[in-house]
Amino acid sequence: MTRLVLVLPLFALGACATQRDATPPGLHIGAPVQKLQIQRLAAVQSEPAAHFERTLLVEAKIAAVCQSMGCWMQVEDGGKTTMVRWEAGCGGQYEFPKDAAGERVLIQGSFYPKIIAKEDVAHLQDEAGKDVTIPEEGYEMNASAVVLLDRRGD
Repeated sequence: MTRLVLVLPLFALGACATQRDATPPGLHIGAPVQKLQIQRLAAVQSEPAAHFERTLLVEAKIAAVCQSMGCWMQVEDGGKTTMVRWEAGCGGQYEFPKDAAGERVLIQGSFYPKIIAKEDVAHLQDEAGKDVTIPEEGYEMNASAVVLLDRRGD
């Protein structure tokens, strides 16, 4: 009986840790999602240099998606925006769903500063299919995986 009393609390702690480390449900696209701490985009952008050169798992809301090929999306959180592209580039193996604007998303990838040429800004705004502001200077994530949290999936 004493052994059972000691084992049950340890078993319960292990179950809690598994739930905390699990990726939230949703539609998964891309590589397997690593067990990383989920960070809000606004928190990452509050100290951007601290997050360069590492793989992150970032939560944000999708503001716009490329309506041509689904090769990029713009996400926002707390008034901060970031462009997101697939690591493999436009026309690669994966695409962002073109109807995902307004949905919550987890993005696994690298985060870095990005300067976009004026002509590329105009091109991206045209591809958005709606009025969207794309800054010339900001940040970008190269995504290896995304989880659309507001959709059912695997």
